[in-house]
Amino acid sequence: MAHEPRERWTNRTAFITAAVGSAVGLGNLWRFPAVAFKNGGGAFFIPYFVALISAGIPLMIVEYALGQRYQGGAPKALAAVTSKFRWVGWLALLVGASITFYYVVVMGYAWHYAVASWNVAWSRPAPTYSVDKVDGKPALRQTPPERVRIYLPARSAERKAKLQRMQEQRPAERRLPVLLPEELEGLKAAESGKPERQRLEFVPLDENVGNYFSQVCLGGFRPDFWIKARDYNTGQNAARAPPDKEDRAPYVRNMFRVTPRLALWTFLTWALIFLIIFRGVRNVGKVVMFTVPLPVILLLVVLARGLTLPGAATGLIYYLKPNWELLKDPGVWIAAYGQVFFSLSLGFGILIAYASYMPPESDVTNSAFITSLGNCATSFLAGLAVFSVLGYLAFINGQPVQDVVAAGPNLVFRVYPIALAKMPMGAFGIALLSFLFFMCLITLGIDSAFSIVEGVVAGFRDRFPGIGRATMSAVFCALGFMGSLLFCTRSGLMWLDIVDNWMSNYGLPLVGLMECIAVGYFSHIEELKDYINEHSEIKVHNWFDAFVKVVTPAILIYLLANQFLNDITTPYEGYDKILRHSVTVAGWGWFVVILCSALLLSRRYVAVLGVGGAVAVFAGILAYLIRAAAPGTALGELIAPAAMGAVAVVILFGGLALCIALALKTRHVAGLSPEVTEPAGEPEDGEEGVTR
Repeated sequence: MAHEPRERWTNRTAFITAAVGSAVGLGNLWRFPAVAFKNGGGAFFIPYFVALISAGIPLMIVEYALGQRYQGGAPKALAAVTSKFRWVGWLALLVGASITFYYVVVMGYAWHYAVASWNVAWSRPAPTYSVDKVDGKPALRQTPPERVRIYLPARSAERKAKLQRMQEQRPAERRLPVLLPEELEGLKAAESGKPERQRLEFVPLDENVGNYFSQVCLGGFRPDFWIKARDYNTGQNAARAPPDKEDRAPYVRNMFRVTPRLALWTFLTWALIFLIIFRGVRNVGKVVMFTVPLPVILLLVVLARGLTLPGAATGLIYYLKPNWELLKDPGVWIAAYGQVFFSLSLGFGILIAYASYMPPESDVTNSAFITSLGNCATSFLAGLAVFSVLGYLAFINGQPVQDVVAAGPNLVFRVYPIALAKMPMGAFGIALLSFLFFMCLITLGIDSAFSIVEGVVAGFRDRFPGIGRATMSAVFCALGFMGSLLFCTRSGLMWLDIVDNWMSNYGLPLVGLMECIAVGYFSHIEELKDYINEHSEIKVHNWFDAFVKVVTPAILIYLLANQFLNDITTPYEGYDKILRHSVTVAGWGWFVVILCSALLLSRRYVAVLGVGGAVAVFAGILAYLIRAAAPGTALGELIAPAAMGAVAVVILFGGLALCIALALKTRHVAGLSPEVTEPAGEPEDGEEGVTR
């Protein structure tokens, strides 16, 4: 079958804009500001810039060069270096695919809030839940919204007067009562004499916003109740023997119940992704010209409003004030490398796919610099917008800024909505600013989401050239929506956190590490540099070799080892208390499945058996050590750390040595002549790499 000519970007601007859009995502808004604040404020920018220059940009140059030089997605490009590294390309695509399953659901949260902005629904009474014991059993007590009264707490008369003056700037129907502790106790005492079904419950605005997120948006995310219910249902309550399976069934069904509204928004997002990518990169190029600048404009609008709020300057000082002492902490430098690596979309296969749609004579290095600096500039801008508003929230709450800082979904779906609900503006102004903020989230997320899908579609089309783009896009988006349904359940946020930890902290660094090894040790790197320099506006020289061969791999190995030791010595976030083995299945299990799938797609059948056997042996040894070396015992204090360190060394360095040995066995370095011809198909294992 004749191979279709490869699609092309309409121009370099479309390519760079799309690449910047893929790198700039939700993490820029909810991760970078909190990481910078935690790790030295303004001083954090020093290790951040060092990490950007020494790891982020070199690896981006590698991915651009691979895609552009070999004119294929991640599996084909890495196979052209040496066929033994094809599995790394497939791993990149499967990690990216896994991330889209929950990334799209987070965008569903944003859609929910964008629609709810018209009446700032999260500032209205939301249902409250508490866990009580009835006849020795955990029982859920619910207070419906009509019996909830929202108030603003004040710790002193002076504070109360200040809050009341700020409330007077709001419309009369949106003003909240300001209560001192003794006033609140008096109201509660008056209600205590009423029947429970008529009793009012007084809830602070901050707590009400949290209830809205967990109960209305997520459909009933209640870890506290689930933990207590599990303790009872598994017999951990000493007053009762272990129950039968029927006792546990309602508890499990409740956790896996799909939230219909969230599923609808998730379906809408997948439909938009399909409509954007199914016609090819020319259509993508047109879309990104709108979706990439828009969130920057919206961020500027939010920042402009934030700077006019009382307390904004305090927030910005907390964000930018350098704490030089923290630069002595190695953890700060590791955090900087982690933030740069995860923020630039490295290891997804996206940039390889996007670069493959550029003509072979296009610039590589300057495009990488532009993409990297554009992403980091957006992160910095997001930090200014976030901390200007957090400074206001700290001011109105009478708290230090560090007490209101959060990261991840809690920042944008709890803390920021609290600040929006307390804005000294009219109802329309609050609704408009809220809508703009959540539309900013959606536009930040949509570029990253469809870029990951584009990378996956490009890789599979290279593998199965007979399948059309529209068909491949439709199949993946349909499968993606079904995969997203797990994260649309009531326990979806728990699964999101687990899978994200393993994909971000294992999948992406492993792909980046193997890319460095492939280019640094299994290609003629001098010829690759000649190819890059021939058409690039910024030349690469010996610094490129040092970073690709030594610095970046060393940092990634340390990140992997450090994360591995943390995860095998400390139960991740205590999720196993909610549902036994949840971390093992959704974390380690998911990662092993996609690793074996990558090997199968690369026809590495023996390697699949080897990985499966190694996992079984490792799990058995680890289970034995955990039981034999109980925490707190002298044996446990001695054996456990030594065992965990030995296991990490064997898996990380032993696995690395094995991969290198396998590649050396059939080492092949692809030719790097400047002439390029369209490929006739993907080389099979053992065949010569594609020379263009």
